[in-house]
Amino acid sequence: MNELVNGVRAAFAAGGPLARAHGDLRSREGQLDMAGAVARAIEAGDRLVVEAGTGVGKTFAYLVPVLLSGRRALLSTATQALQDQLFARDIPAVARALGLPVRAALLKGRSSYVCLHRLEQALHGPAAAGPRDPAIAAGLAQVLRWATQSRSGDLAELEALDERSPLRPLVTSTRDNCLGASCPRHDDCHVNRARGEALQADWVVINHHLFFADQLLQESGVATLLPRADVVVFDEAHVLNDTGIPFLGRSVGAGQLREVARDLATQGPRWARGQRPWAHLALGIEQATRAIASLPRQTASGGARSRWPGAAPEGVDAAAWAHASAGLGQALLAVQEALLATAQAAAELERLQNRVQALRVVWAGMAPAMAAPSQPDAVRWMEWGERHNWRVVCAPPDSSALFQGLLKDGPSDGRSWIFSSATLGSDDTLGWFTRGLGLDVLPGLRTLRVPSPFDHAAQAALYVPDDLPEPGDAAHTPALADAVARWASRLGGRTLVLTTTLRAAARMADHLEGLVAQGHCTPLRVLAQGRGSRRALLARFRGATEATVLVASASFWEGVDLAGDVLQLLVIDKLPFAPPDDPLMAARAQRTEAAGMNAFNEVHLPEAAMALKQGAGRLIRSETDRGVLVIGDRRLLTRSYGNRLLAVLPDMRRLVDEADMAAALDALVLTRPSTTGCPPT
Repeated sequence: MNELVNGVRAAFAAGGPLARAHGDLRSREGQLDMAGAVARAIEAGDRLVVEAGTGVGKTFAYLVPVLLSGRRALLSTATQALQDQLFARDIPAVARALGLPVRAALLKGRSSYVCLHRLEQALHGPAAAGPRDPAIAAGLAQVLRWATQSRSGDLAELEALDERSPLRPLVTSTRDNCLGASCPRHDDCHVNRARGEALQADWVVINHHLFFADQLLQESGVATLLPRADVVVFDEAHVLNDTGIPFLGRSVGAGQLREVARDLATQGPRWARGQRPWAHLALGIEQATRAIASLPRQTASGGARSRWPGAAPEGVDAAAWAHASAGLGQALLAVQEALLATAQAAAELERLQNRVQALRVVWAGMAPAMAAPSQPDAVRWMEWGERHNWRVVCAPPDSSALFQGLLKDGPSDGRSWIFSSATLGSDDTLGWFTRGLGLDVLPGLRTLRVPSPFDHAAQAALYVPDDLPEPGDAAHTPALADAVARWASRLGGRTLVLTTTLRAAARMADHLEGLVAQGHCTPLRVLAQGRGSRRALLARFRGATEATVLVASASFWEGVDLAGDVLQLLVIDKLPFAPPDDPLMAARAQRTEAAGMNAFNEVHLPEAAMALKQGAGRLIRSETDRGVLVIGDRRLLTRSYGNRLLAVLPDMRRLVDEADMAAALDALVLTRPSTTGCPPT
């Protein structure tokens, strides 16, 4: 059993193969500890959960032992960005350094690849004959030029194609609308090619969504997408629980319905012209979908999720909901009857008929005025998104059932399971993570915490202003914006503001721009979430030549790596407690209280602590980074739980007042290798 561990130690040793291949690679005790733990888990077929702080080098810490073991592996990430990094950079680097080639394949979800058939239909099918937005036409032409040359068909190669682009549903397929073997471009299908390569590979780099989708396919008896692996590694594992929940339940969303309407309008005339009023039927679904999105609503927190314990989602008038819900049901029924009555239906229309039937069944099971979901432990809620998007979901409050089923056999099944992230808990048991996935009740689980090697006490400072309004006060965001403008002006930009809601991000950005326009602060360029893709905003922030502030929420709390002096001031507006009316949090709290425990201490506070830890981790990303973290929430100083939240943060020196803050910002400016932007004022 020590052979693999010894091999790992030799690989990481000073003068070893990794050091020879990477001259700048420094020996890190924490990295070696993690790599050794992974090696022992692989040898024993164990389950290992590792929290590895920023800078540990966790990617190499799991890649090296997996490669030396010679085992077949699945490597799963939360983001496609890390998928691409693993496949294109990290795996080749480790393989070259150790002289052990490995057949690795990159496999993403179906929507990540161009569908040549749907691209052709968008360009030359019935929908192309009518009036079209010139931007859509130009975009399709660009996709076509790229698609004729791309080997992978991975839309990530098209940097200009935003994740939210209206082009994407036109040029990609879904499980529901894919024609399978009957597709005229089946032999050229990029999805099939990628899956074929994955089944032949030693390692397959996937994302968590694809992992859950594959589990559902296995349960339904459909051929699996992924090969059997000896080792399964989940990087960015902190999001596994929430990622899996929608896959374990049922849902209907505006996106699915618009896709049905779009296919109905294009495929109906193509295969059954004149038999039914296809355009009118498609319009009926679109109007019913928009009617639900347009329902007046009020939510206590202003959040995107609404609980749905009774006749209608909370904050929505029951009569209005019943009317809109019935309208969608009638629109789906009309479409299904039309499809069933169509003579000599082609494969596309048969598949569309099956999709409409499935949507009707799910909608009929969730939308009526039921007192509670039919599943005893399920939670039902409504998600409200941008651009008239919405989704209804009925699902369990966590993903524990799936993982308990997968891991219940332990070492006897021969597989090793590795879960890793920079944020998994606040104690040595990593209970926040293990409880969420139900791993804490499984025997033989090993946990390891590896602290960050960075000297946060020397590299970073923490400031909690005590003179801001209370977080719930309407004056809080404007007051914090005034302070941000003052601090960012002094620093010359290089400021990221993370807010707990998108609404707060918009208010913060508007107030900052107002201060600049009125001449109340040094000119600042304000970048705000919602005014471009995440990738584009980060690129503009990194490349800024003028004093710049980026204001964002949601996904920017994690996975953002702004190393160097690009980011030197990180401001978190409020403690990231989940909204009190969030349906999942409410369900978890209710279950905790039923077990005789305190919901605030066992659910709400740990969730906030992990989110705060994740957000604060955006500041120091390398040994040379310097910066200040500001948390604009005085509850850290005045509430009894403040010390518990402060304890999850790295040990940073504390700034006590504005004079300390000004001195810290001036020191950052003076110690930069090169100073651009505004000088201290």
